[in-house]
Amino acid sequence: MTPQDGESPMMFAAPMGAPEREGAEMAAAYAMRPLSTGELLDRTFAIYRSRFWLFAGIASVSGAVQLVANALNLLGQHVLVSRYGFHAGATGTSVGTMIGGLLFFLAVSVTQAATVHALSEVYLGRGATVGDSLRATIGVWYRYLGIAMWQGWSAVWLGAVVALPAIVFLVPRFGFRSLAWVGGLLLFVAIVGGGVYGAIAYLRNSLGIPAAVVEQLTVRASMRRSKALTSGAKGRIFVVLLIAAVLYWVAGAIQMPMLIFIARAPAQPHVIAQAMMLAVSFVAHTLVSPVALIGLSLVYFDQRVRKEAFDLVMLLGGEVPVMTAVREPVASDVENGGAGEPIGNDGQV
Repeated sequence: MTPQDGESPMMFAAPMGAPEREGAEMAAAYAMRPLSTGELLDRTFAIYRSRFWLFAGIASVSGAVQLVANALNLLGQHVLVSRYGFHAGATGTSVGTMIGGLLFFLAVSVTQAATVHALSEVYLGRGATVGDSLRATIGVWYRYLGIAMWQGWSAVWLGAVVALPAIVFLVPRFGFRSLAWVGGLLLFVAIVGGGVYGAIAYLRNSLGIPAAVVEQLTVRASMRRSKALTSGAKGRIFVVLLIAAVLYWVAGAIQMPMLIFIARAPAQPHVIAQAMMLAVSFVAHTLVSPVALIGLSLVYFDQRVRKEAFDLVMLLGGEVPVMTAVREPVASDVENGGAGEPIGNDGQV
């Protein structure tokens, strides 16, 4: 491993923007050691800057899916409104939004895994390209989709379960007007309690995709692994996600004037304003999402260094490809959050 210059991570040997050769070996540019929160954030942005086109290129794939889906949805809305009226356009938009959201969710799941793979290769001193990263992960897309669905459901299920009876008490047609206060109380619990629990549950499951990519785990094993590795690191994960959220909020602030302009006359086409909003969303997703994914991946590696001496594992067998042989997971090892044993390409301990 290349030593660090003081507390600042060193840039990679290849100059920024230089083309990467397939299969090229590079000296590791970042020493593996326990990182403070500030060092982790500094390293996140340093790696992003040094491989900007790699990570932005991967994120642009899911961003393009979102852009095309939203553009087709808006086109369908304009056609329905012009031919059948505003209500038909609103119904068509709802259906199109649901379909586009599912396609985007699938694309994001795969590009998240591809980003983790690229970060793993770069962080451990190997070259990576957009195509290589996508090809390395798309074959088991269903696994990453399952993890993403598990993460999302863990964040909302409690609030949804409590909100359902609240709606029954609050809607007059169900005949519980005298118990409307119960519905209000349940709704408060669903929003506050469900929100707090959902945030904690999401943080616990946030390292599922890094575990699945690096350790080749199944969906359930990845979630158990994430719960073990996030112990003691939820605060740092929250900071990483908060920074990404703030950057997304900046993009939302840029879109706000256009959104207000559209809302003042919703029946009008507003083609230019909507096209500008789509462009801002694409750019924001392409530029911001790698920040969260790189940061989460670094938390994953840092937790393995802290809990499992992963730096020594890589020092002793760092030539083993990260996708094939970081560890051999077994049931007891996954549940206990243990490190397992490093294995070679032939699968032998």
